Amino acid sequence: MKYRLNDIAQIYYGPYEKAETKGMIKYLVSSHFDEFFEPSLFKESYIDAIKDAEKYILRPNDIIVTGKGQRIFAWAYKEEYGQVIPSSLFYIIKINDSSKLIGEYLANVLNSQKVNHKLKSLSGGTSIPSIQKKELGQLSIYIPPIEKQRQIIDMSKLLDKDVELATQLLEKKKALKTGLLNMIINDNKTDG
Repeated sequence: MKYRLNDIAQIYYGPYEKAETKGMIKYLVSSHFDEFFEPSLFKESYIDAIKDAEKYILRPNDIIVTGKGQRIFAWAYKEEYGQVIPSSLFYIIKINDSSKLIGEYLANVLNSQKVNHKLKSLSGGTSIPSIQKKELGQLSIYIPPIEKQRQIIDMSKLLDKDVELATQLLEKKKALKTGLLNMIINDNKTDG
């Protein structure tokens, strides 16, 4: 069944704060995210207590979506990251009923080629593309039964792991090629 995002979740921007190198709460910006949309590039970006912090601190099943900027993507919060508040570059999406929708499924849908293209087409602005909250809320999302959502999440994780391993293998093969060529060239220098 399809639902508008407005009907299944609360949507609002993260707060605009000045990040510090130390603090109590991680403060996410888009540059912290790698090509797999994971915050593996997180570096010294913290904030201390802010007004309405509880509203902005991410909880299990919450997701964030970039609302401003060139890179449009979604990420599902995981408890392993501890206390996190996304910056004002992100929309925070708090799902109303976690028994009907898994945040990680929603992030996968929003990152899918078709929906991501739709999100990019919604973004307006001259120098910095921006998605309007109203338009994001009107986005229709197909929500299958919860078991099907779990299967989609599991499949996505397996494929992400496969891509990660293939990338590592490719890097090792490139290093091997470079090493072998250097060895051959250096051996030939001593022969002549």
